[in-house]
Amino acid sequence: MKRGDLFTQERQAAAAAFNNKETERYRDALARLYQDFPENSRVLRNLAAAEAMAGHADASLKLLRDYAAMGCTLDLKNDAWASVRDQARNVPQLAANAAAASHGERILKAPDSDLLLEDIAFDSSGSRFFLSSVRQGKIIACGRDGRCEDFVRLSRDIAPGGILAIGVDSRRGVLWATVAGMEAWAEFRPGDDGLSAVLKFDIRTHKLLGRFEPTDGKKHAMGDMTVASNGDVFVSDGLSGEVFTIRNEGHVLEPMVPGGTFLSPQTPALSADEKQLYVPDYSMGIAIIRLSDRHVEWVKPIVPAALEGIDGLYRFQDRLIAVQNGTQPERIVSFHLKSPAEIDRFQVLEANWTGLGDPTHGVIVGADFFFIANSGWDRVGAKGEFKPGPPPEVWKFALP
Repeated sequence: MKRGDLFTQERQAAAAAFNNKETERYRDALARLYQDFPENSRVLRNLAAAEAMAGHADASLKLLRDYAAMGCTLDLKNDAWASVRDQARNVPQLAANAAAASHGERILKAPDSDLLLEDIAFDSSGSRFFLSSVRQGKIIACGRDGRCEDFVRLSRDIAPGGILAIGVDSRRGVLWATVAGMEAWAEFRPGDDGLSAVLKFDIRTHKLLGRFEPTDGKKHAMGDMTVASNGDVFVSDGLSGEVFTIRNEGHVLEPMVPGGTFLSPQTPALSADEKQLYVPDYSMGIAIIRLSDRHVEWVKPIVPAALEGIDGLYRFQDRLIAVQNGTQPERIVSFHLKSPAEIDRFQVLEANWTGLGDPTHGVIVGADFFFIANSGWDRVGAKGEFKPGPPPEVWKFALP
């Protein structure tokens, strides 16, 4: 069974037992899920609670210690964790993990609080940053001095949707962008749901050079990408679970892996030799696609490490820099690779500070990491309504 299908099956079994208030069956289902997906901190904390509900205090305490070793914490004021409050008091690392960690400084503030920023890219030829707005369906260009202007704002006839991922190919003068019809886009209509495309722009003239769309008739949300040095583009689809590629000067959006491999793939990152593609799945951890034959294997930590909830992933030397907005706390982490498929330690770089909000994506420029803080996703309602709040910001820190 493919890994994505296995996770879905086992998660559904646990949910059914929970909804039916079958405590032992719920605990057993979570134990199977954790055995198969030990890198998922949410599964681990749920299993700790289930063990406590089943009266297994010692087992719950051990699991909480493993959870804390991942750098995670719990909001014990939330009644969802009432069953583990007593055990959590004996795990001081949980409270320590809630301390603020920051190595950065603010570089610029976005010109509008109604943008809902998702991605950031850097154009070395113009020494400027590009920011993608989901809410307004546009790309903003910002200089290092903080001054910003619109690069392009999409009209409905070009592509209906908010702009998610962006990627710059400075050598070839190209800016890539993904568009998806979603309720968070201010001009969303019901017929836009599931529409998605990859757009190719001339970075100097802003002219649209190409548009690439899936042809299978399914709903898609191509939301993340990376651009190789040879001009190839790799795009992940968080809705269909697919990973696509567009070859340099190619005209086809080509699927790379079969369905069921991923549930929600996010920002891919290339290895140093660009022969492998690291793909984080929001639920299941980090996979590696060998580009020569598209074989897939999964990164295994040899220490407790939470690898789910990754939105942005980037490689720097022998480390993977991950923006995790699906863990508790939301954070930016450096994972050290002992080998291409093994993580032996990690360091939390940003977490638990006022203004971090929902971080999304980043970009490496030299030895610095620039990232979007307070993106605005935490202000999006269930039907796409957008609550007022402060504008997003771009922060920077030197990579350790």
